[in-house]
Amino acid sequence: MDVSKAKNVVIVLLLVFNVFLLANMLIFRSSQGVSKETLENTRLILEQRGIMLECEIPSKPGGNSRLVYIKSELDGGNIAERLLGPEYEVSGDGSRFFSNDGKIEFTGIDSFIYTAENAARVREAVSMMEAEEAAMKFMKEKGLLAGKYVLDRSEENGDGGWTLDYIETYGGSLLFDNYFSITLRGREVSRLEYRKHQFKGFSSENIEQFEAYQALLAHFKEKSDIVITSIDSGYKLEEPSMGDVETVELLPVWRVKIKGMHEPVYISPHDT
Repeated sequence: MDVSKAKNVVIVLLLVFNVFLLANMLIFRSSQGVSKETLENTRLILEQRGIMLECEIPSKPGGNSRLVYIKSELDGGNIAERLLGPEYEVSGDGSRFFSNDGKIEFTGIDSFIYTAENAARVREAVSMMEAEEAAMKFMKEKGLLAGKYVLDRSEENGDGGWTLDYIETYGGSLLFDNYFSITLRGREVSRLEYRKHQFKGFSSENIEQFEAYQALLAHFKEKSDIVITSIDSGYKLEEPSMGDVETVELLPVWRVKIKGMHEPVYISPHDT
């Protein structure tokens, strides 16, 4: 091999090596998320607008794919048999089920509220861990725990019982439409609010990632007097029901919980 050819080979190898280094540097920067300086500047700007934070601003972006929901409906009779037993009555419109053990009211095609009768007499005080164990045992025994759920909120009630809110997770993302809120007196379930929407999974199309600091600055533009207690990313339907649509692709949103507000704020890329 002559000298000129050797030089060309060396140049090509150096170019390939530099491209490799650049790609790895970009991947590393992406994995590190938003800089601390950007997050601190965001906090200062929000404070100038009267918005205080009792939590960290996430440095990692939300999801990079759309989540595909499909139209679905819960089987009322099947749910009633699991929770009330085989001996139950049904209202004329089929939305309410009754038995000596309790009642179920369907609030939509994919959601219901169950109220137990016997648990009203229980007065045993339990720890949160014991309440969690009892809640998960109940959901598993009733066949209502399809998927993976994480505890989102817990509250001790005045009667010594607990109310625990769980949200389904998929691929590391929260599915805000799929949840259950369970109230226990002692180890007995007294109330269950449940919603389950079916989904296919993530679409193959990648989307531009939506940063938390961008969502906060775009949404909270006006002077306010609020305290933000938590910020997390997930997926949520824009409308309560899908209506006649068979499938819908959801963009990731940021959920912002505000002190003193029962319902959180959901910020999507469409809002910015």
